[in-house]
Amino acid sequence: MEVDATYCAIRHGRLARPPNGCAIISCGLGHRAAFCFLFSEAEPSKPMMAADRTTLFLRVILVFFILGGLPCAASSLTLEDSAKELARKISVALPAEESVSCEIHNISSLKPEQTARVEQALKTELREQGIRLTSSGAATSVMVTLSENFENLVWTGEIQKGDGSQVVLLVVQRTPENRSFSTAMPVTIHSEKFWEGPERIVDAGEISEGDGKSWLVLLLPDGLQIQDRQTGSGSSLEISSNQSAARDPWGNLSFDPIGHTITFFLAPRVCTVNLESPVLDGCLSGEGSNEVPVAGNSRVIFDIAPAGPPPPGKGTEIEMKSVCGNADQFLATGARDYTQTDSLQLFQMESIGPAAISSELDFPGPITALHAVSVTPRAIVRNLTTGNYEAYNLSFSCAQ
Repeated sequence: MEVDATYCAIRHGRLARPPNGCAIISCGLGHRAAFCFLFSEAEPSKPMMAADRTTLFLRVILVFFILGGLPCAASSLTLEDSAKELARKISVALPAEESVSCEIHNISSLKPEQTARVEQALKTELREQGIRLTSSGAATSVMVTLSENFENLVWTGEIQKGDGSQVVLLVVQRTPENRSFSTAMPVTIHSEKFWEGPERIVDAGEISEGDGKSWLVLLLPDGLQIQDRQTGSGSSLEISSNQSAARDPWGNLSFDPIGHTITFFLAPRVCTVNLESPVLDGCLSGEGSNEVPVAGNSRVIFDIAPAGPPPPGKGTEIEMKSVCGNADQFLATGARDYTQTDSLQLFQMESIGPAAISSELDFPGPITALHAVSVTPRAIVRNLTTGNYEAYNLSFSCAQ
């Protein structure tokens, strides 16, 4: 397979099968709405990844949006009240006296301080309901997603235990404190975490061959880690690189969504790897040029910072492929250091200078690597709470 182009960043500053069975149970409680979704897989021996599960139930929710199937929103007085109500619904479906991990994912226009209040209230209520929360290693996990539609906030709690998945949903009426809409800007940035671990990575990617076989690839300062998603087996490739001793290592992966070959840059080398083997097909030096031929028509094209004055109060800037029909767009991180949380915002270069075209998307720690010109832009974040590194796929939606 030939890779048309490889993109690398210079620092400046699944094939998922649909479920064969689905049962949807809904009930209305006065002005409150509660939904339970029970999914049944025809092949329980094949585990469903967290990202696949999240995509699955969010698609179900989208159907309700389109059909107007969401009932009246819960008229809770505060965000904390709504969080407690969702926690009580989740606790009913959780096993008694069993450790449970809980993660909050905000893809709505709630501010970081509002999200923190929701998380604190929800976890406090879960504990008061007798749920034992743990950070990792629990057989049962809960993924709470804070989303929204044009009228209300929509919160979901997905409970995963073994091969079974159950989702509860709460529609929250907007109050004066959360009236902000994501459509205030023409573009909304979304993030989806697909990996987390203690290893310091400079990039990560999910690659599928198209017939159900897929790999998770992690790019480290001193090489590559490859995990076969079907068998769970892994392998490592050590690469001689001057990034292993760098304070801020950088490099990136380049791959097509479907295939089994990837190209990666780890200064000063550009290499191609066959994931089926996995073996290095060859490496070349990547120094001295902005375009380095790899094999055939494949080339390494380095990212560049956008021309013109930078937005005030921003850090790293990376040009990206344009979205929503506009041109000259770039992503910018916050200007915080590695001891603070970070954010991403999309800008467009106008004749008078850069103009923000999205709200800030917040992350639980500093963004240590950003790859914006790939088919799927990615951000690498170091979570300040857990100390782990996290890999996020980025996507964009346009206001209608």
